[in-house]
Amino acid sequence: MNGHVIDVALGKQPADVVIKNGKLVNVLTKEIYLADIAIADGVIAATGELAPGCIGEKTKVIDAKGKYLAPGFIDAHIHFESSMLSFTEFNRVVLTKGTTAVASDVMEVSIVSGYKAIKEVLKEAEGLPVKLLNPILGFTQEDETVQTVGATMDSDVLDELISMPSAIGFAETTPHTVLSKNPMFVRIKELADKYKKTLEGHAPELRGPELNAYASVGIRSDHECVAADEELDKLRHGIRVLIREGSAAKDLKACIKVITENQVDPRYCSIVSDDIDMHYILTNGHLDHKVRMVVQEGVDPVVALQMVTINPAESLKVDDRYGSIAPGKCADVVFLSDLENCTVVDVVANGELVVENGKVIYEFKPYDYPDFMRNTVHLPKKMTADDLVLRVDNAKSSAKVRVIGTHGHTLLSDALEAELSVEDGVIKPDVTNDILHVACIERYGKNGSIGRAFVKGFGFKRGAVATSVGHDHHNVTAIGADANDMAMAINRLGELGGGIVVVNEGKVLYELALPICGLLCTQDGIESAKVLAAMQNYLAEIGCQMESPMLSLSFVTLTIPSYAITDQGLIDVAALKPVDPIISSN
Repeated sequence: MNGHVIDVALGKQPADVVIKNGKLVNVLTKEIYLADIAIADGVIAATGELAPGCIGEKTKVIDAKGKYLAPGFIDAHIHFESSMLSFTEFNRVVLTKGTTAVASDVMEVSIVSGYKAIKEVLKEAEGLPVKLLNPILGFTQEDETVQTVGATMDSDVLDELISMPSAIGFAETTPHTVLSKNPMFVRIKELADKYKKTLEGHAPELRGPELNAYASVGIRSDHECVAADEELDKLRHGIRVLIREGSAAKDLKACIKVITENQVDPRYCSIVSDDIDMHYILTNGHLDHKVRMVVQEGVDPVVALQMVTINPAESLKVDDRYGSIAPGKCADVVFLSDLENCTVVDVVANGELVVENGKVIYEFKPYDYPDFMRNTVHLPKKMTADDLVLRVDNAKSSAKVRVIGTHGHTLLSDALEAELSVEDGVIKPDVTNDILHVACIERYGKNGSIGRAFVKGFGFKRGAVATSVGHDHHNVTAIGADANDMAMAINRLGELGGGIVVVNEGKVLYELALPICGLLCTQDGIESAKVLAAMQNYLAEIGCQMESPMLSLSFVTLTIPSYAITDQGLIDVAALKPVDPIISSN
């Protein structure tokens, strides 16, 4: 209990900040009305007509005349690392979009550098305007037959992590662990019940008896729906749906039909990002962009705002602190000049004005990451073209191969086949039909393994790209029309200590260093986004039609249906084991 807040609400003491003359968007009652807001000690003390005495000589008064006042936006499921920004820089770019809290499991840095990396990012996040709500990754294990990772987590650290103040639950609970009654899941369930935390889901295309069994353990949410009928099924089973609209997975337009066509009550629906890169945020926006999209699809603007405020807050069980403008809640207020277009003008976070007239005025301090999160790329050798290609007998003239079919709008891949030519025993790509080399190189200094295959969907006709961002093992992956360019890109990436490199005709054209775990940059987010934009514009010039090709590339390595590439080879995801990329040769 905060006695000072009580006294401010009663008018016995002046508020720190008073916002006057604004049109309050009450997401609890779905009303809009004129109201003032008094803030004390970073929380909302009073709304409506304030008691005399709320404004004193030192009270900061903000005139919000003509503006709508909405709660701070909450992303209930995002891997902030996919932005490729440190959490400090991520704050800087999403604040101007109205975001004041995100639920991120910090899974990606932990795969590289272990649970200590999670604790380091949580330390960085302390006191920043954008709150980091942390669903704990239950565990990671290394299946050496499928992929190599940098670090694993086991049950020894779960008690410590879930009891931390920032922990809100357990992330990415999969049907396999639940339905198999995996002992680790049993332990996670016990801890979730003990600490009254959530079990966040991850259940693509789950239906029927399996969905019933999955829901029976108390799964709180799912972010993997790609169609309205799947979404409706999960809602009917008591699972809250987090409608995803990211850089590479675009499900919003299909899933929003559960509201616009099925007329389902939207209070169990939220809008989330999952994975978006820095260029996407600065070009399109964050949750503000998704609100605009939802409104354009025919949803009432206040309902759309509920889907990024009170709905995610209730889903995450943090509505006692966030998600609405009401006494006792954290003073996160977004000033909108236009409701339907969700135009963010000013932002108050933790009771402090941090964005004014669209500009960040909060003073961020650079965060100094420890050595164990740096220099994490250890390639087995200097790569050559010969290390990255698939070979058959020199006498053969063609080969039938398996191909990973990718798309720029979904994480799901297709299991394709193609007939490719052979020259001197090397199976060649076919750029005319959009089939490129892909290779994945183990980068933790453990076994030096290299997976090789072919990929379709990126569309470019020359050159190569290499990246150290590769879900969910983050080994180094390269695709290209030319294996020599691929090798050069990989070797330069190793020199950078992680990042993204674009090469053509033996020349490095673009590079973006990601020195923190090979995932995050340490430079200014806006300037880094310009480099990423230049890379993507170049790829578009040479034929790539994907909106976010770098993020799409990072998901070629993810073991979700149908094919994936890891350092262990081409993975048949249904069987969860490597499969020979060469079917036959002639």
